[in-house]
Amino acid sequence: MAKKVLSIEIGQQVTKAVVVDYLRKNPHVYNAFSFDTPPDAMEDGYIKNKDAIAQLIKAQIRENGVKEKDVVFSIASSKIASRETVVPYVPENKIGDLINATAQDYFPVNMEEYTLAYNVLDIVKEADKKSLKLLLLAAPDTLIQNYYSLADTLGVHVESIDYYGNGSMQVLQKHIGSGYCVSVQIGSLNTMVSVLRESQQIMQRTIPYGVNTILDTMIEQTALGVHDQTEAMEMLCRENIIFTTLDYDDIEAVRSTRMTEDQISRSNYNRDARKAVTDAVGGILLSVIRVVDYFNSRYPDCSLSHTYITGMGVKIRGIDILFEKEMDLPVRRLEKLSNITFSRGFARSLQDQTEYIAAIGAAIEPVGFRLKSMTAKQSQAESMKIVHLIFGVMVAAAVVLVGVAWIQLSRAQKDNAKFKEQKGQLAYINEVYQENAAAKKAFEEVKTLNDGTKNQNEQLSKLLEQLENNLPRQMMVTNFNSSSEGVSMTISTKTKISVAQMLITLEKKLTTLTNFVIPTVTMNDHDNEITYDFTVTAQYVIAETEEEGQTGDAVQPDSQTAQ
Repeated sequence: MAKKVLSIEIGQQVTKAVVVDYLRKNPHVYNAFSFDTPPDAMEDGYIKNKDAIAQLIKAQIRENGVKEKDVVFSIASSKIASRETVVPYVPENKIGDLINATAQDYFPVNMEEYTLAYNVLDIVKEADKKSLKLLLLAAPDTLIQNYYSLADTLGVHVESIDYYGNGSMQVLQKHIGSGYCVSVQIGSLNTMVSVLRESQQIMQRTIPYGVNTILDTMIEQTALGVHDQTEAMEMLCRENIIFTTLDYDDIEAVRSTRMTEDQISRSNYNRDARKAVTDAVGGILLSVIRVVDYFNSRYPDCSLSHTYITGMGVKIRGIDILFEKEMDLPVRRLEKLSNITFSRGFARSLQDQTEYIAAIGAAIEPVGFRLKSMTAKQSQAESMKIVHLIFGVMVAAAVVLVGVAWIQLSRAQKDNAKFKEQKGQLAYINEVYQENAAAKKAFEEVKTLNDGTKNQNEQLSKLLEQLENNLPRQMMVTNFNSSSEGVSMTISTKTKISVAQMLITLEKKLTTLTNFVIPTVTMNDHDNEITYDFTVTAQYVIAETEEEGQTGDAVQPDSQTAQ
């Protein structure tokens, strides 16, 4: 069976209460009642006369047979700041930490004096990235403490504290059609304008004008003959006081020529009074239009289909016609609360049901304002639970570890004895290893000595053999020098072209030399015999010797022996 709570909305003039299922999307309302709030007991959501309100609520609870001790409060106050923002996607249990860390970016106030709450409006998916669209709320600590003090006086437990706008949205989002719609909830002190799309809230704004502004204007108009807000509200619901458009000159009927001067005077007097009342309604209407214009500029691709009017203002006769003509959108009154059932024992008129929207919605999914001291205690209690859980787990783990360690110790002792026996049997391997190490050391010493005697000039004999086989017969080597880097030869020939031919031949045939250079060719004339002398320089080709190629093979047998 679902848990039931008493949800209370304390208004400036009227206090509403319902006994309703808690945290259910389609709740059942078991009881509902309302009563006048004591005069001057409330001011912008703050409870100024706690004792008077507490006594009245206690009396109403007894009179209506309410037994529930868990209470949800719905607060309507301009002191509660709201922001809509998009944050990176995090798990539900991490959202609170995220908004607490970044709250100063959204609310330019001293956050040490404010309590934060939030509601997830939507999960935004863009390509591979997910984000959360949140409704962030910041309420003064003194305001939240105000309602906890009232609960102490009433002797009840505060289950949650909700924001008036959030509670209304929880109910309204179930009653709109498809597409984008505007919900105008006209309360006593302010008007909540919400743009909704099916079950999602896109935007919400609060207008600091409500029905009280209209009622006070009617009382000031003596021609209407009302003396208090009750009489003024009854007249608004009974008669067409407001005009059907804000352009009064186009709608006023032409006076009959048979009207007396007194009748004409009274007609003008009533017209002026109606104009003043229409202007009061127009103040709310124009503010709603500004919100709609802002939405259209921010979301140019989203077209609004309907306007829904609810709250106390829905009772005003002709208000739907005025809104429809000025906003150029079809206007619908919220006439039925779907997905919410009421017990037959207290079934009231349709208008009475719509007045409980905020109180009902507060129990569906409240934002959950909590005292900071309670949050700290809850965190401490949760921390202690975690500590106790960790301690229990550690004790159990210690017992398991001791048992496992004892078993492992027994096995290790047996393995130790076995390894000691194997060590004795394999002691001869140390002698083999030492012999291998000595042989390897001697090999490295000989190799180092051999490498020290190596010289590229060792290729000289091979070079001379290649020169004998490839040097043209008409050429004579008159001078030959060899070093560790290369050779230098002075050669004499009888034809100049043979020099180029010789250079091509040597580059192809001499595998021991590279980088051939002939700086100059000198022509000499000895007794009419012409010869050409030139010097050839070249470098030895550095190649891997047989000893270097065999080094790895010489060490490998030792490695195998060591193994």
